[in-house]
Amino acid sequence: MKKLLCLFLCLLMAVPAAALAADLDAYVSDPAEKVSIAWLAGHDTDPVNEDDSIVAWLEETFNVDLDVWFLERENYDELLTTRIIGGEIPDVFMLQNAEQFSKYVKQGVVMPLPIEVIQKCMPESYAWLIEYDPGCFNTVSYAGVNYGLPRVNGDGRFNYAPFWRADWLAKFGYTDGKVPMTLEECEEVFYKFANEDPDGNGEKDTYALSLTGMNPVFGAFGALPDRWIEDENGDLIYGAVYPGMKDALKLLAKWYADGLIDPEFITGENQGGYWALSVPFENGQIGFSSSGAYYHLAPDFDGPEDEAAGTGSNFKYGRTMRTFASTVGYENMVIGYNPVGPDGKQGGESWGLTTDEAIVFSYKLADQPAKVARILEIINAIGSDLDVWEKIWNWDLNSDQYDYDDLLGWVAKEGYTKEGDEGSHTNMFNTLQNPNFAMMAKPAQYNWAMSMPQFQTGGYSNTMLPITTASMPNCWTSMETLRQTTYIAIITGEQPVDAFDTFVESWNAMGGTAVTAEANEWYHSK
Repeated sequence: MKKLLCLFLCLLMAVPAAALAADLDAYVSDPAEKVSIAWLAGHDTDPVNEDDSIVAWLEETFNVDLDVWFLERENYDELLTTRIIGGEIPDVFMLQNAEQFSKYVKQGVVMPLPIEVIQKCMPESYAWLIEYDPGCFNTVSYAGVNYGLPRVNGDGRFNYAPFWRADWLAKFGYTDGKVPMTLEECEEVFYKFANEDPDGNGEKDTYALSLTGMNPVFGAFGALPDRWIEDENGDLIYGAVYPGMKDALKLLAKWYADGLIDPEFITGENQGGYWALSVPFENGQIGFSSSGAYYHLAPDFDGPEDEAAGTGSNFKYGRTMRTFASTVGYENMVIGYNPVGPDGKQGGESWGLTTDEAIVFSYKLADQPAKVARILEIINAIGSDLDVWEKIWNWDLNSDQYDYDDLLGWVAKEGYTKEGDEGSHTNMFNTLQNPNFAMMAKPAQYNWAMSMPQFQTGGYSNTMLPITTASMPNCWTSMETLRQTTYIAIITGEQPVDAFDTFVESWNAMGGTAVTAEANEWYHSK
């Protein structure tokens, strides 16, 4: 296998650089010429049927033959790598993370895609991409060269926000939706949650927070430990070694020693079921958490189902809120703000406006500019033409059979049933994921989130460094293990807070200095 891979990569690297140069005049697609495209410009949960009507419509509309690849999502990277090693490469394909992107760029599997080509072949989509996130192409650049198309994330405009037990808060003066706003106010309430019987059972069996609730605390000191941030000098620094984290750890260690933190925090809050659920919150062990995004916490917009009246239940609670509503009670929940720290900083998790996924093109297309232009034409139409996008989103050619509802988005007209049972393969073709169209598809939750300042106070994105640097493959796993074990040891009191300084030195010696230098070389070369 290794010999085959080395031979294959040697062949790739032999592709002359001149073949990759952009001649803009060559990027023109003749609509009369049929083009065959091996397509993997998205992911899917099931294979697309060979006689699927949407695929047939795309083929007829753009005069192409589509060979739609299907790779199981759970093993996507491994399956893609295996087929590439075997010599099979889709013409256009999605890479799921920065590590995959860096690997295939350095190995020569993907071709450069100059920005000028994108501007020429898909001007409408380029315009909204830049308007939404001016830095979106940073995620698909390497050593100053652009290698593909970014996938944006409409949900990335919103940060995570913590949530509280409203009934517990009410016992300590926070009523009518009011919540602690500063870290100091949170601390005062946290001590009451742990010591003053907020659930009223006469037992001292409650805590303030667990693992996920620590993120807003770290954010109040300027970073999250598991992602890169821009420091006060405009350079990238990994959150784990950001100086403010020592103060955060000092505070968390104090809280742990005083019994504010659930001692089982090491195992995490999700102990089965949907990933965004907090089991200790659901079970009444803690009164503060920050698990899941805004749409997990969305309310039941049109009320409970009334079968007799035929109303309600069309837009159910967000998945996390749905669980809490049936256990804790929706009226006992209140969504709060990421607390403001001593220096005015705040923030929780954020997915970022652009994902770390990338849409790239096979190196074999370097000398087929007309084919590249045709693929970009398809991606542009789906990403910028609302009528085309509707067909893909509803997975139905009969877009005239849908009415637009301000709550639910596109709804099939009364009496209309989509023909066939072709499922939905939206993500396979909704390549760019236009956030403006996505908002129209789910207006209730987007409009609700836009009305909630809690989700717009700023967060720490996990795509600040969307590439894997040269040194990372050799050291990053060990460095992350060191981070996790050191942070836990300091919080639980197994190590003193000053162990943070030793951790920083060890982290840098293990490869952190090199990785940080490489990260900044990329960051300042954009």
